[in-house]
Amino acid sequence: MEANFTTEPGLSSLIITLSKLPELRAAGLLQLSRNPGLDLGLAQEHWLPAVLTSDDPYGAFRAIEAVPGVELVEVVFVELPATAG
Repeated sequence: MEANFTTEPGLSSLIITLSKLPELRAAGLLQLSRNPGLDLGLAQEHWLPAVLTSDDPYGAFRAIEAVPGVELVEVVFVELPATAG
């Protein structure tokens, strides 16, 4: 019998710290809003809650860190899918 593995994206809850410089923060927020796997919450000062849905959470996390205007990305929660056999 052949195993049937499905890949489902994992979910990660993040707190993104944006630059305190208004222009850099706005540019970073705009770029983050264009990421289809990232659902952004309501920013509080320079902190931005977000939920990441990705097949490659590590790569997506690194891409978010590389956005100009992003100073820090903290992972609050990670849910990885169970694989079916």
